[in-house]
Amino acid sequence: MGLPALKQQSKDEKDVNPADYQELIDKLKDMPTLPVVAMKVNQLINDPNTTSSEIAALLKQDQVLTAKILRLVNSSYYAVPGGVTDVKKALAFLGFNTVAQLVLSVSVFSMFSKLGSADLSLQDFWKHALGVAIVSELIAKKCRMPRPDEVFTCGLLHDIGKLTLLKIDEKRLTLILNQAKAQGKSFLEVERDNDFLTHAFIGELMAQKWSLPQVVRFSIRYHHHDVSHMDTMLASEKKTVQIVRLANAYAVSKGLGHSGDYSDGGLTEALLAPLELKMEDLEALEPEIEPALEKAGAFLNAEG
Repeated sequence: MGLPALKQQSKDEKDVNPADYQELIDKLKDMPTLPVVAMKVNQLINDPNTTSSEIAALLKQDQVLTAKILRLVNSSYYAVPGGVTDVKKALAFLGFNTVAQLVLSVSVFSMFSKLGSADLSLQDFWKHALGVAIVSELIAKKCRMPRPDEVFTCGLLHDIGKLTLLKIDEKRLTLILNQAKAQGKSFLEVERDNDFLTHAFIGELMAQKWSLPQVVRFSIRYHHHDVSHMDTMLASEKKTVQIVRLANAYAVSKGLGHSGDYSDGGLTEALLAPLELKMEDLEALEPEIEPALEKAGAFLNAEG
């Protein structure tokens, strides 16, 4: 699959610096692909003729992945009565879409599970990602989105560009983190100050390499942008991106984990307006967020 072409961008949306482009693109070529089973599951899930037996048979080809999925399905987050011992039962209780989102999420987790950095705690990083995922899903339900589980995945994976950078250029990641901390800025602000390819752009390249769904790719690429006027997106995709953008700002402002953003999060009414929400709507969700975060701890142990 080809890489996104360089295009003229406004200063506010500048994610690509041509001088910086080829260096990281070359490094990205060596990044591994997602497991074949995970990619096939996400293809099958969009086929209305797919049966639970076909999905179960496919997952049986990767016993390790299946074990991780069942561990999550049996966690307190999903609270399936009596628990399940096989994928067909998991599909019956949770549905095709939710299981597909789990396969995708666990597969991406596994890609980065062995990374380590003194400057970026993976535990804190994934807590932030989970915080964004949970808040995204709650907002999606508030906005009556048809697939809140998909919005959860978009929130969970929004910052994978930072983990990709940790994998291919830890020195650069460390420089960005140190400057962000010293200056009280966001990760993105420091990237732009240094004319670096942004983590959002790098993350989209990885998502494209992995053939992730378009709505996931857009959520990664544009989670710092107002996409209201982008004519390249479907209305439903725009709404998902706006939700992830809002959830990210909320998570940063509330200190839900940490992924290298040392700003105040920039949570304003302007982020709520495209979704026709008010600040009190977000505040009304707060009693649900902490319990959901505690239950979602199972995601952090998916590699166990």
